[in-house]
Amino acid sequence: MYAAQDKSEVSIEQYLDVLRRRWVWIVIAPVVLVGLTLFSDLRAVKVYQASSQLLLQSKSTESIFSITPVVTDPSRAIQNELKVINSRTVREAVAKKYGKPIGVRAIAGGDDDVIILSATASTGEEAARRVNAYATVYQQVRLEALVEDLANAKKIVQQQVDDYQKQIDAIDKPLVDLDAQIVKLNPNDPAYVALVATRDQVKQRTDAQRTEAQKGLTDYQQRLQLLQLSERLTTSGGIQILNPASAPSSPIAPTITRDVLQSLFIGIFVGIGLAFVRDQLDDSVRSKADVERAVKDLPTLGLVPFDNTWRDGREPQLVTITAPMSATAEAYRGLRTAIQYASLEKPMRVIQITSSSASEGKTTLIANLAVAFAQAGKRVCVLGCDLRKPRIHQFLQVDPAIGFTSVLLGDLTLEEAIQQSPLHPNIDVLASGPRPPNPSELLSIDRAANLIRSLGEQYSIVFIDCPPVLPVTDSLVLARCVDATIFMAAANRTTRRTARRAVEMLRQVGSPLLGTVVNGVAAEDTYGSLYEYYGYVRKSRVPFFGRFMPGRQGDIPSSSENVLPQEPEVSATEGDADHSG
Repeated sequence: MYAAQDKSEVSIEQYLDVLRRRWVWIVIAPVVLVGLTLFSDLRAVKVYQASSQLLLQSKSTESIFSITPVVTDPSRAIQNELKVINSRTVREAVAKKYGKPIGVRAIAGGDDDVIILSATASTGEEAARRVNAYATVYQQVRLEALVEDLANAKKIVQQQVDDYQKQIDAIDKPLVDLDAQIVKLNPNDPAYVALVATRDQVKQRTDAQRTEAQKGLTDYQQRLQLLQLSERLTTSGGIQILNPASAPSSPIAPTITRDVLQSLFIGIFVGIGLAFVRDQLDDSVRSKADVERAVKDLPTLGLVPFDNTWRDGREPQLVTITAPMSATAEAYRGLRTAIQYASLEKPMRVIQITSSSASEGKTTLIANLAVAFAQAGKRVCVLGCDLRKPRIHQFLQVDPAIGFTSVLLGDLTLEEAIQQSPLHPNIDVLASGPRPPNPSELLSIDRAANLIRSLGEQYSIVFIDCPPVLPVTDSLVLARCVDATIFMAAANRTTRRTARRAVEMLRQVGSPLLGTVVNGVAAEDTYGSLYEYYGYVRKSRVPFFGRFMPGRQGDIPSSSENVLPQEPEVSATEGDADHSG
């Protein structure tokens, strides 16, 4: 069972771990977006924008013909005027005046009656010229419309004046006729008195009508005078150009600084998103936690950090010998200690080390473990059971022509086939020998099992180098002959699916699984900082930075020679006693 952990803490650590491991995406995405933005902006044609402010004024006829004060909605009037600015009549007039169509943008200036007219061009002078031309033509078109509106209004008012005058003349005609007759009579004539009385009666009867008609005539005469005055005073058409456009000094596009900053921030977020997507799609094992999630109830015995000094994988290298003070070498020694502690409860002399797939570092792990145990005074035997692609002889520098198959086929005795490694006197190697046509069948015979048990009786510990589990069945066949099996996973190479399947197959054949080892993990995922504190060399994984940040050495120089006492040659009985102790 695993101990309960704080989910929030684990979640934050996992997020930070994803960002650390996928930092390339977080860098590449902004770089690409910024590069594309710069490429686009530097190739783009510069765009300049000039603007002019127009003040909207109401029509004179609206106030002249309104009995009550005119109350209009300013926002509605502005919207109507914006439609007029963009009307076909104005655009055609501008195109005729300027020589070609002009595209402008008209917006309301705010809460006042101001309209902002703007246009763009490839130069600032051209942009200002377009705006001013459009504003001037629009002002002229509106002036013509206003003059025409005043002229129509004058015709209507003049017609009303004439109508009222005719009405008054018709009312006054009976009085005028009576006055003409009265003038011809003698005041002493009785007819004169009668006509005067008749005139008074007619006047009393028409006074009200004439007064009403005269009032209307006077009103329309005043309006006509106002229209005539407005016509003489109208010069702007109800549009005043407050601020003519001037040539701008800088373009509005492309805005390189703003575009670069926007693309940088967008690129960072895109990179983070890609990092998490890539991490979700990546099924590879990267850390101890990944292995434990894939393989349940199987402890992790050790974490072997990535060895950046090993440039060529085709050339074997043993860091336990070439760099004994490195963090990688210390990781092997830590794995040795874990195996020794596990042996206290159940004696384990024959240990099989396998993995799910090829090229995951099994042979490297076995060779370095053999050196680590040998340096601790243990008699070690390395058995090469990888009969398909053997490599253990390259690491331990022995002859591959003789070995395990030579003994099984009866060509040599066990004593004749075992070779001592020149790397350390405590390491004996039984190489794979000549390659057989049927490795799995050869490993299945009882003689192979008896040979392995015999080696376990002669040595303190026997490491078996065998093929991976998934491609071939050799490791499953050898599982019956070993005391423990260590499953190894390679960081960024082994997938959780293959690891899960390999361990499942080993359990199906009853393999005594001891635990897992994660190979090639990042140095910061191990105890590298503690190793460095205690004097072990810890180099940067990046060679370039490693030149400027060399690993710290211990305060006391280390010796390259083995100072541990060598274990003397012992018989099988003495070996058992040594192991049990």
